[in-house]
Amino acid sequence: MRKLGLKRGEHAILMGTLCMTTVENLAMAVGQTGRITVLTEPGVSDAERRSLQQQLHLFPQVTVVAPGPSVDEQQCDAIAILPERLTEPYEPLLDHAWRRLGNGGRLMLTVAQQPDQADQLRDAITAANRTGFVTRYRRNCDKHCAWVGVKYAASKW
Repeated sequence: MRKLGLKRGEHAILMGTLCMTTVENLAMAVGQTGRITVLTEPGVSDAERRSLQQQLHLFPQVTVVAPGPSVDEQQCDAIAILPERLTEPYEPLLDHAWRRLGNGGRLMLTVAQQPDQADQLRDAITAANRTGFVTRYRRNCDKHCAWVGVKYAASKW
């Protein structure tokens, strides 16, 4: 998560099965002035979301929401997509991330920490590069299978 380069006051979105350690690390990175939006998996009930929100009571900057249309601010600084949400076809998810990220926004893709996941990560990176993301960081070994890309939108003069 450190490779996302989160700063105090930024807004990050986490997509995938909730890992409390990951959420806590992101919350500490953005500080009290930042925001973390956790998009739960499809099928998670409202009661389960409320329970998760209660578990995160020490982190008021974290909001647990259902996936789908939202009145939440559309732009964010970073998106972390965990293995459960990184499924083929990758393009719809990457297009969604592109629209939500501001210029210079970071996208992290992660796959299971298994060496045989190299093909999945490679295919996801290829799709992300086609979408317009520029590779900032890539690691694929027994301990880490992750990629961070940056959105650099062309300036309009």
